[in-house]
Amino acid sequence: MSIGSIADKQACSNASGANTGKLGCLSLFGTPAHLLAIRKGTEIPSTEDFNLAYITPLVQKGIMIPIIDAAAFEDLSSEDSYSTNSSGEKRMNLEGLPEYKFMYEEGHEFYKQLARLKSYKAYDFAIGDDAGNWMFAKTSAGNFKGFTAGHFTPELTKRKVMGGDSESKSAVVQFLDRLQFDKNYSILHSEDLTMTPQEMPQVNGVVLEFTTAPTGGDTTLKLTAKLASDRESPVEGLLVANFKVMVEGTTEVPTLLTETGAGIYILTVEALVSTETVSVDLWDGTLSVHVTESNDVLYRSDALSAVIL
Repeated sequence: MSIGSIADKQACSNASGANTGKLGCLSLFGTPAHLLAIRKGTEIPSTEDFNLAYITPLVQKGIMIPIIDAAAFEDLSSEDSYSTNSSGEKRMNLEGLPEYKFMYEEGHEFYKQLARLKSYKAYDFAIGDDAGNWMFAKTSAGNFKGFTAGHFTPELTKRKVMGGDSESKSAVVQFLDRLQFDKNYSILHSEDLTMTPQEMPQVNGVVLEFTTAPTGGDTTLKLTAKLASDRESPVEGLLVANFKVMVEGTTEVPTLLTETGAGIYILTVEALVSTETVSVDLWDGTLSVHVTESNDVLYRSDALSAVIL
């Protein structure tokens, strides 16, 4: 169903005989545990279905970046401040702004990628809670967007102390539009969604390496694909359409791809010419982006380049 049709709808119990008043179900939001970074200025039309088919291409294009499963959450929001005149009358003179801290225990590759998101006013953020509900800001046109954010700051990684807490890294985000949190927002409840936060596509880094140096006259490129997180886990099941080969800056379409072992690939190409430069990268030809999908998993690599011997 469209995001506009499910926003703010909370399913009640269908058990007969309860109905203890309160005139409607209580729509509550739990502990924030997930963030969906959304490129500044992006809106989700109310007619769109908020599902994997809609989200995945946006993640591939870098318009959305899911940051899922924080290990802990802390509310750093500032308090409203007041002034009191000589008659004892109190008046608000500054509204506090929401500021949230998310802590992660995910390992160094994740920490490095989180650090790359350090920014100011580059992203807005939708917020997901520990029950799978999502909260979005709502525009005057009835569309949906992330909450307007200022700084997004990954903090210094905390090292493990013997007998103490495990190593972790936190990220702090401040939101700049108080009205969005007071009234201009909507909640998408988990029972109305077709996915959990953990099923949101996240881009995994891949390291490509030649197993044999490309040589003039060769008609194959032999390489391995491993996850960047440990540089050991093989990336299996890639197809020829998942790769992009360029020779001297010109795209060449491989005629065949063979996976000879777990994460070990041979690409068949036209005969290579010595001293020319060849590069291999992961690719999605439909979207023209360097994030490719294989078996419902997203992958991105740095281009692998070599001068042909």
